[in-house]
Amino acid sequence: MRVLIFLTALFLGSCSKQDIEISQGGGLSLQALEEKTVVLNIWADWCPPCIVEMPYFNKLNEREDVVVLGFHFDQFDVLETEEVNRLLRKLKVKFSNMETDPRDIWGMEIPVHVPTTYIIKNNQIIKTLITPQTYESLIEATEI
Repeated sequence: MRVLIFLTALFLGSCSKQDIEISQGGGLSLQALEEKTVVLNIWADWCPPCIVEMPYFNKLNEREDVVVLGFHFDQFDVLETEEVNRLLRKLKVKFSNMETDPRDIWGMEIPVHVPTTYIIKNNQIIKTLITPQTYESLIEATEI
């Protein structure tokens, strides 16, 4: 009986593991993302093309086969969560913004410029987009 209780506790504990903390609260497991195409947008509030892209990422995030995640470029070194969340509200961002450094998850380098968008499938970066995107170009990039 003790073994059954231990195994049940171990199973439930592993199911609730959050590999990615979200700035707005909560988290995501990498296992839950395996069946989805993850679109990671590295953005900044001081980047005009990044601001223009936000509605496209909001709309893309409505698709059932896609998860859009953001990460503010300044979170790599100086920007605190409270300020990130203020910017997310101001820009009406509807997708999740990562609190966890994406370098720790996907082994990437800090991008040279913003906006930079990564297309991730099966937890592997398969494409890097280094120019501003449109909704149409994002759809095309996720249909690999």
